[in-house]
Amino acid sequence: MAGPPRLLDLGCGGGRNTTVLAETGLAFFGMDFAHRPLLAARARPGVGPSRLVQASMKALLPFRDDTFSLVTAFTSLENVTEDERLEGLAREVRRVLCPGGLFFAYFLTPDDGYYLPLINRDSMGRNLTYDPVTDLRQRVYRVEELGALFEPSFSLLESETFSFPDVRSGAVHQRRLASAIWQRRAEAGEPA
Repeated sequence: MAGPPRLLDLGCGGGRNTTVLAETGLAFFGMDFAHRPLLAARARPGVGPSRLVQASMKALLPFRDDTFSLVTAFTSLENVTEDERLEGLAREVRRVLCPGGLFFAYFLTPDDGYYLPLINRDSMGRNLTYDPVTDLRQRVYRVEELGALFEPSFSLLESETFSFPDVRSGAVHQRRLASAIWQRRAEAGEPA
């Protein structure tokens, strides 16, 4: 990849993290399915409309092969509830990442104090939730689950779980989220 490193923020929403990426001075793009949050993201300083793309993580990503050195997903993988779609997303992230590129995800876990009472395990063992506040059906993951779905295209470099108190819907909940960094493995014949 010629030029500066390029970053892609999947599920960028209203652009909170995209704004931070813009401040780095690196070439970045934000992508989200929802139109209204993208309008808010476009209004943030330093972001601009040319850096934001309306598209779904559940379909082919609208970028060329080997475009990005870093792809991020900040609490957006939860919106991909089906294994087949998540496997497809893993293939697409691999495709748009340069060899050796990094995929960073920050996601809800099944031990999250807010979502724990809302979780229902389906017949396939997936931890699904329905959040009445956001009106979203979501899936919460363990690092091992995501790792299994992202193999063999990625190597897990590091993961960590975070706990902190949070007020939601008028009550304090002990939140538990996780982060993980995977590195795209090079295929035979590709530079490492």
